Amino acid sequence: MVKAVIDIGSNSIKMRVAGVDGGKVHVIRDETEVVRLGRGMSATGMLSPESMKASCDAVVRMTRKAQALGAKIFIAGTMALRTAGNAREFVNMIHDAAGLDVHIFSGEEEAEYSWLGAVDGFSLQGEAVMFDSGGGSTEFVLGSAEGVKNIVSVPAGAVSLSERFFCVHDRPIKRAELERAVCFVKSLFAEHHIETFRTTSSQLIGVGGGVVTMASVKHACDNFMPSRLHGSILTLRDVVRQIRMYSSLTLKERENIIGLPASRADVILGSACIIFTAMRVLNARECTVSINGLRHGLLLHDI
Repeated sequence: MVKAVIDIGSNSIKMRVAGVDGGKVHVIRDETEVVRLGRGMSATGMLSPESMKASCDAVVRMTRKAQALGAKIFIAGTMALRTAGNAREFVNMIHDAAGLDVHIFSGEEEAEYSWLGAVDGFSLQGEAVMFDSGGGSTEFVLGSAEGVKNIVSVPAGAVSLSERFFCVHDRPIKRAELERAVCFVKSLFAEHHIETFRTTSSQLIGVGGGVVTMASVKHACDNFMPSRLHGSILTLRDVVRQIRMYSSLTLKERENIIGLPASRADVILGSACIIFTAMRVLNARECTVSINGLRHGLLLHDI
């Protein structure tokens, strides 16, 4: 059976179309549109009309592509739709335009499906930790081959963090600004007791556009091809090096970095700060990059 999952996030909308057979997922099409549904939410608590329109248009385009492939379509909503005061208005807009319902997941549900997708095909040795850092939140999962043991969703995302601390684009970011952002993320992680996810296992799996983009920059990929980055390693040293690079440049200069899609140039420093803090709090020297997350997990779950 051909199935499609469209994931409506705070920063981007992603679609994976795949043939699903006997618990195996054979990807047919994978695409992402950066539309910033959550832009401005940190200040207003609401989705803007412009962001809703752009996001709805992206969902309609993806829906038509999936329908052309004969796919059964499932639409998932995450952080932005969990918290926006006018989320119902956007959900109704999608229904009117695409004729489909949006299933809004709690942070814990999102994390559980992301875990299922992230670890598919990986050999887990004892316990492992997965973090999925998106535009509006970061999910942490502690689990093993036997299943999930603990889940926490933290309201720290690349879009919200960038809007709060890195909103000036015509100059490099000051050291004090960078330190305030990291301290803010660290305090949120402490509030949600992320340090309890530390494990004697060295296995840390990173999911989400930020970690995949940082792997792309590390390997200087001329074309952003996430499938080539699956299973690659991102070290803490890599993350620190990239934070220094991003913070030393203007937005315009970041857009010229090889491996970094221009559409992510304004939020990549926010992503990097979250990833850095997660690795430090978990005492991890490296993480394994997985391009599979929520969408893959939902496909495996036989939606």
